[in-house]
Amino acid sequence: MNSSSPQQALHDAKLDLLFPSPVMYFDWPDSEQLNRDLRDVVLARRTTSCGTVKTNRGGWQSDADLQDWQEAPARTLLQRMTGLAAEYVARQTGRDAAEFAEGWKIRAWANVNEQGHYNRRHDHLGVHSFFSGVYYVNVGDIEAGQAAGGRTRFEDCSFVAIDVDRNADALRRDYFMTPRNGRMLLFPASLMHSVETYGGTQQRITIAFNLYHPSFAVPRLDERLQQGDWWMTNFRGLVLLKRKIPEKLYAMRLLPRQLAARKVSNPLSLKAWGRHIDAAMQHATALASEHFEARRNG
Repeated sequence: MNSSSPQQALHDAKLDLLFPSPVMYFDWPDSEQLNRDLRDVVLARRTTSCGTVKTNRGGWQSDADLQDWQEAPARTLLQRMTGLAAEYVARQTGRDAAEFAEGWKIRAWANVNEQGHYNRRHDHLGVHSFFSGVYYVNVGDIEAGQAAGGRTRFEDCSFVAIDVDRNADALRRDYFMTPRNGRMLLFPASLMHSVETYGGTQQRITIAFNLYHPSFAVPRLDERLQQGDWWMTNFRGLVLLKRKIPEKLYAMRLLPRQLAARKVSNPLSLKAWGRHIDAAMQHATALASEHFEARRNG
């Protein structure tokens, strides 16, 4: 006669953990000189471009055209991107990495963050964006061992329930990647991620990139993109009236302060004034977007 309780019998139930997200990172050896050269190239670009504002809150982000930069350090880094990407997909498919040596499409951009800057939660999935990555050029004070923030945070958006009677933050399955100079990180473009607020005093410089290879497809990609665009496609006017117009008006209120917080590189140049106003408006718009996001999520 079996004297075990029904609950004890359930100890034999099988638990499977489904759908892991493949994340790879590699610390490129002998990268000190390359990183110094990349830093110089990126900072030189920053003097000629006001940059763009997307998920970045504060800091400077270049246009997504680094793949077209002709400087030798940028070309070297592009080769490293495709080299690690070939290894990344070969490990998952069981094929030889040499089969993926060619055929990559890259979109890349540089980021320069100062104290207090961060990137809000986002993903990169798109028609020609299947894999994403980050290269840490100069991680600032983190390299010196200080708790300066600025880690890349992969966020658990699986909506699996957690035990609220315990420390909810500890039970969340978010993963933090501590940056290191010369480290390259690869992950699925669909993986939700963010960058912690950077608290260091030295500049933090990274290069982010998206990759596409015709040998791969993302299941249900069209369905995902259609869901994301449905409201904008069918009710674009209502969406703009309800969300964007209040944000733009709020941004205009913030513009004078943003203008005053920056110096014009050449006060006698109309072109410099144009870049000055454009940069101030972009950052005012980002702050307005952040303000309304907080209101919607609060």
